[in-house]
Amino acid sequence: MIETRFRGMNSGILLSGMDLDNHLEIKRMIMDFEQKASRFIPDNQLAFVNHSPLDVPIYLDPVLADLLDQSLKLARKSDHHVHPFLGKEMMANGYTESFHEQYQPVFSGRTSTHFAGEPIERLSKRWIIKKRDFLFDFGGFGKGYIIDKGIRHLKQKDVNHFLINAGGDVKLLGTHEVGIEHPVLMGEDMIRLSITDQALVTSGKNYRRWTRDHQHYHHILDGRTGEPAFNGVLQASVIAHSAMEAETAAKLLCILPFEEAKALLYRNFPRIAYFVYFENDQIAIGGDSRLYKRMEVAK
Repeated sequence: MIETRFRGMNSGILLSGMDLDNHLEIKRMIMDFEQKASRFIPDNQLAFVNHSPLDVPIYLDPVLADLLDQSLKLARKSDHHVHPFLGKEMMANGYTESFHEQYQPVFSGRTSTHFAGEPIERLSKRWIIKKRDFLFDFGGFGKGYIIDKGIRHLKQKDVNHFLINAGGDVKLLGTHEVGIEHPVLMGEDMIRLSITDQALVTSGKNYRRWTRDHQHYHHILDGRTGEPAFNGVLQASVIAHSAMEAETAAKLLCILPFEEAKALLYRNFPRIAYFVYFENDQIAIGGDSRLYKRMEVAK
């Protein structure tokens, strides 16, 4: 089995599969996508959209148009607690550049106090009008989108065994044993799982976080308030058919009170399994256990 490691989308990326040409192709797809869709790259296609004026038609690159379509479907299923319109709120909460170990937050602008509906008008699939001042930040939607797309591409080529791991967001072809990292004992697995043709995504408040004036901040914002979510959950991992769906469900578990999140997931995301680590060191496991074949608690 060949492994390829590189940096992309503000994450360490691991590709695992047999054919080196597939590795090179998937790496190129990921890097090309990042150049188009990252909020942190100036003068790219997303920056053009973000800096376009209100009330005029704006053309979307086909990739951005498809990413927006997929993101909005999931945002609506999340009751807009997760959505791609939070760029200004991210910056106001200190997330102004790509995160790294020595990150020094810069707080820019102000936050909104409530979600007032999707701030765009769709003229067609590739044309929008911005109705309010906002910045797109696709974040986890984008990471999930491109690894889902990469696996679909390989499947169309009759590849039957491959793994893409983008900073803990994993999409698989075939059966693999994968781990969920412990949010406190970082670098060690908390749980090991055997899953087939699924995605496993972990979202948490234990890494991308910072403080100002003794106040804690992190990158998981409630889309309805524009503020960091503090619900007692430190980390949530979700198995689903697509990485985008798993990403959305994991974010919901990190945003809403746990019982509210479970009710919303049961209603709108019934085909998932979840593993939640709370700040009091308790663990909750639920959802569809048929999505994994074996579970081992790591020692």
